[in-house]
Amino acid sequence: MKKFIIIFFIFFPTTLIANESPKDKKIAKYVMENIQKDYVNCYSFYKVAAESFKKAGKEKSLIDSLEQSADVALKYNYDLGEIMGLNPEVMAQMTKDKVENFVNLANKDFSSLAKKYGLVCKNLVENPEQRTDYWEKQGKKIIK
Repeated sequence: MKKFIIIFFIFFPTTLIANESPKDKKIAKYVMENIQKDYVNCYSFYKVAAESFKKAGKEKSLIDSLEQSADVALKYNYDLGEIMGLNPEVMAQMTKDKVENFVNLANKDFSSLAKKYGLVCKNLVENPEQRTDYWEKQGKKIIK
């Protein structure tokens, strides 16, 4: 639990400010919602990529790496969903639906799926602060 709290404050340092303005609260909510969606997308991407690579007979170490990244994305997806008050069953259904969607996309054009999500997901798993900063900047642009 302690690790979870530390991770939360790394992702959302503005939550440390007791007197947040309504705009800051809206931006924080916007960031959390979009990061949570990113984690759902990345979990789905990594699961589909791992399965595709298994079927293609690729190296086990590559498949294991993709599955580990999927596990990380899934954990953060659920951690954020819990903070946001999402029902676990709802999160499970959202995740299942997204995986099915990505399977369909991969069957049509895996290279486009990989191009769209590969680097974003790699950066999200390796450097979540960068993606958080991205969504915070987007939120500041659209939330007045």
